[in-house]
Formats: sequence, C-alpha cells, structure tokens
Amino acid sequence: MITFTRVDHISMASADWRPQAERLQRLLGFKYLSNWEGNDHQDFSGSLSQVPGTGIEFEIIAPYGSPSFVQKFLDQGGPGLHHITIEVPDIQRCAEEIKALGLTPFGGIQDDGAWYVTYVHPRESGGILWQLFESHREAREVDRSTPDGGAVGLKRVDHVSLAVPDRDAQVEWQKRVFGFEEISRWTNEAEGYDGCVMRIPGSQLQFEIIAPNRPNSFVQAFLDKRRAGMHHICCEVESVEGAIEGLKREGIEAFGGIVESDWHRHTFLHPRDSGGVLFQLFEE
Repeated sequence: MITFTRVDHISMASADWRPQAERLQRLLGFKYLSNWEGNDHQDFSGSLSQVPGTGIEFEIIAPYGSPSFVQKFLDQGGPGLHHITIEVPDIQRCAEEIKALGLTPFGGIQDDGAWYVTYVHPRESGGILWQLFESHREAREVDRSTPDGGAVGLKRVDHVSLAVPDRDAQVEWQKRVFGFEEISRWTNEAEGYDGCVMRIPGSQLQFEIIAPNRPNSFVQAFLDKRRAGMHHICCEVESVEGAIEGLKREGIEAFGGIVESDWHRHTFLHPRDSGGVLFQLFEE
C-alpha cells in the first residue's frame, strides 16, 4: 500500500487558466491563491485556488508553448478534470511501494524545483492520473482567509466521482493501493448504475466510484465518449433553490432542475457553463 499524508489538490485542464479561475471563484467560491507561467523547461502554466470547507486546493493547468501535454489532453477530450495530487512523506519509499504493488512509478522520480514527483498512470489505476509528491521547498505565503461560496453558496466539496466499467474491481484497487475505506455500496436500477463511496484516510474529501449496470446508463454514455475517468465533483451548498437562483443571476440555467432523490435534493452545474467540469450541488 502507498503511504500518503493527504490529498493536496484536484487538477483540471483548460485552454486558459485566467478566465477559468475567475469563473470558478465567481460561481463556486474557489478562491484564487497563486499562479505560475510556463517556460522553456515547463510546458504548462496554471493557478491554484482554495476550495471552501474541504482542506484541499483546485488547480487549473493550461498549455504553454507547443507541444504541451495539456494541449494533447485538450485535443483528445476538451477541458476537464486531469489528475489528483496527494502528498507522500518520502518519494523514494513511495516509488518502491508502487513497484511492490506491481505498478510502475510513471516517469520515474522528477524534481520540478519545488517537489519530487512521480505518477500512477490511468492505464494502471483504472482511469485516474495520480500525482504523488514530496515537497522540498517552503510553501509561498498566500491569503487563505475563508472563501465566500460564490454564486451557488458552496459550503464544501463532498466527493470526487470516478466512472469505470467495473465498480467492484475499482473498489478493491483503491483499498489495495491507497487504503481507502469502503463506506457503502448501492445499485441504482432507475438510473442504471452501481456505486460505492469510500473514505480517504486523513481527508475530509470522499471518493465515489460509479459503473454502468445496463447499456443505456449515463455512466456507459460517459465511458463511450471519454473512457474511464473522473466524472464529476459533488459539492454541498446552503440550499439547492439558492444555488439555482445564484446561477440564474449569472445567466446560467441549472442543469436538470431540482432532483428529489432518496440521497439528497440536488441539481447540477453543466460543464458547458463551468468551463469543463460537471458539478453536482446538493443540500443536507
């Protein structure tokens, strides 16, 4: 099992980080913290934003120069969720743990000037690019005062959802590789998918796995279009009605209206309005 400290951030790819960071701050209260520019040795630019109520950050990466791995990602599927980054106490030990699991520390161990990093590739993880890092430079001072929740009144990010062909196989992979702890499994016959929620040790963020159980499932449609990968981010808001009204003031129609379910009342912010990510917005 990989020994890790915490989930540091979720990353998305966008053509330009500037308008995307502004959009997410305005709509969701993802508070801008810092940015960096690409250079001759780094083919991407980006920014970091503080996520309300969850203890993680949100990264936006954009291509710099050509060729860029970010541009390749955008050319293949457009803007969207790109990777999840977790901190480890010792990158050398992490690489050995990855090998002991029969996996490959993709790219070896790299030094980007602030972090020692390695990766677990999506082809071995079942759909997610996992970035693992050990920091060797003091973090920059940034303003971490409490974000305001944006137009939707966001309180916290509850979970990230992964769409895969086989729920049970992915659940076992997450247990074996990261030690994620199963909370519950279910089958939703009405919407045609099987699901599982897992607790991430040391994190307020949870991890959801969804898989189709019939050919016309929305999960199968996602897999057919984009292949296995991160499907959506689920966020708690003050109220669903308030979120819908807040989006209307921004000229955005909430996707799907208000959904009444056995889980929670919820609605959605569509990727076309968020800049590439599906956000599920629910109230307790």
